[in-house]
Amino acid sequence: MSVISISELQRRLSRFSRLSLADLPTPLLDCPRLSSVLDGPRIMVKREDQTGLAFGGNKVREFEFSVAPAVDEGYHVLLHGAASQSNQSRLTAAVAARLGLKAIMIGQKDAHAKPVNGNLLLAHLFGAEVHLVESPTEKEKLIKQLKSEGQRIYNTSSDGYYLRSLSYVDGFLELWEQFQNQSILPDAIYVCSGVHTHVGLVVGSSVLGIPLRIVGISPSPRQNAGANTQLAEVANHVVRMLGIDLTFSATDFESYGEYAGEAYGLVTPACREAVILAARTEGLLLDPVYTGKTFGALIDHIRKGQFARNQTVVFVHTGGTPALFAYGNEILVDV
Repeated sequence: MSVISISELQRRLSRFSRLSLADLPTPLLDCPRLSSVLDGPRIMVKREDQTGLAFGGNKVREFEFSVAPAVDEGYHVLLHGAASQSNQSRLTAAVAARLGLKAIMIGQKDAHAKPVNGNLLLAHLFGAEVHLVESPTEKEKLIKQLKSEGQRIYNTSSDGYYLRSLSYVDGFLELWEQFQNQSILPDAIYVCSGVHTHVGLVVGSSVLGIPLRIVGISPSPRQNAGANTQLAEVANHVVRMLGIDLTFSATDFESYGEYAGEAYGLVTPACREAVILAARTEGLLLDPVYTGKTFGALIDHIRKGQFARNQTVVFVHTGGTPALFAYGNEILVDV
């Protein structure tokens, strides 16, 4: 049963400040050769990798909402720090360039930091001040130093955190309209489950009373029960922001941590197969950290008989493809 109507949800979303960064709507496309090769369901891809800015990705849609307060409140520095091939660091730098702000990237001096390639190359190209550190302590010390110098820093990981999930409530409205226009009611939606894209889709479908199976695949090893509790906590915060009387629990989320492999950022055999298969059947590029592992999980579920040929599965492509250039030796191991 619907909690609120589509028009009411749109009205509540419109109360939040929003930037114009993404090329929307992103396409929803058929992948008939993938379906045929896997002898499985109809596979469709929601192309969030085509949000336009800086090779696209789900962060562009998220930043429309989550970076808006930085503009409204007069911040002059956007900061992000994660792995050296972080998509979010790349897009933090690109958004800063678009908005005329300063970007600072504090990345990890990890196995993909040299040579300068992929997302790291793009962060440099967009003019970010790049620091590569070896420990979280070193990172926090650097942030403290930057603040002591009087720089007003907006951290795109922590500042505007819940707004990133809110953006994919809006993203669900776009996706649902495409389903209706194409007369589709998918049997499942697969998405990489960090936090925000997964949460936003579940909140959007739930508040509109649309029963959809939304399957999240974690890019990091984790215990599913604990992860689902965290997702529910974020979802509950988002519905409070929207003024909606709805409560989520861990059982409202379906997610899997076992497809991540031994650690974040390590290429698994299933991920490698998924990246190559998508490229060679559809000309579709997946990345080795997020979408490759998510699609690898979908392939496994298809092979285990979870879906019949007369069913439809939608794969949300969250982007990340620039990282491919830093992972060439791990993807093409036989070349």
